[in-house]
Amino acid sequence: MESGHHHEIVNLISNVGFSEAFFGAFSSFFSSWQFCIAQISPFFMVFLIAVCLIKEVGSLKQPTTNLLITSFGYLVGFSIIFALLGASGTGISGYLLYHIKSFRMLSGIFILLIALLMIAIAFVRNIAQTLPGSIFWILAPFVGASFAFIYSPCIPPTLSQLLNYASVPENAVRGFLFLIIYGIGLSTAFIAIGLPLAIAVGWLTQRIRRHGLVIFCCAFFLMILGIMAMSGFMVYYKAFLLSFFVE
Repeated sequence: MESGHHHEIVNLISNVGFSEAFFGAFSSFFSSWQFCIAQISPFFMVFLIAVCLIKEVGSLKQPTTNLLITSFGYLVGFSIIFALLGASGTGISGYLLYHIKSFRMLSGIFILLIALLMIAIAFVRNIAQTLPGSIFWILAPFVGASFAFIYSPCIPPTLSQLLNYASVPENAVRGFLFLIIYGIGLSTAFIAIGLPLAIAVGWLTQRIRRHGLVIFCCAFFLMILGIMAMSGFMVYYKAFLLSFFVE
């Protein structure tokens, strides 16, 4: 890389700190970039709603605590994989991107299995009683990682600067940290909307007593995500979403 170009990248990143990386990601969720983020954001919402409702048929009695711990696990898994994929100055990024189709296939299979587990917990009482109440605390980081593999992000200005910075080998560690913070910011926006939504839907579902049906609907939408990831159809879904954003 030419020294002039490297100097330009350093100057660009000098205007972006960790707080800017966080809020740049967080605010993108509430902007027109949501049309791209919607590749995964609705599916996170239904995942969290299902987790909230499953506590009614499982052993957990603290829905808010359950949702917070599950959300934190998702945040960790998503942010780490998102950063590894974006930090092209590291060898790990190249390996992951080279095998991205395989990782997306595995992620799709995993999400399908999560959806089937949700349906089983909702309708088979013995399974609900056998599994530990914290099962989704354990699975949440892997769900987050799967979403990160499936997600094909658009590049808002803040993310563009971070990716350019992280592409320089000598910036690999700091660039990786910047991208983790960006992933945390994006996940926090998901949680800020998803958590109260899940609680509200849980309250409403408790009133109408249709836990199984709502969990099944959530699982069905997760199955759609899994199938799109496995079949490569996600690219068409992304194009459909962007058609509302790009004229």
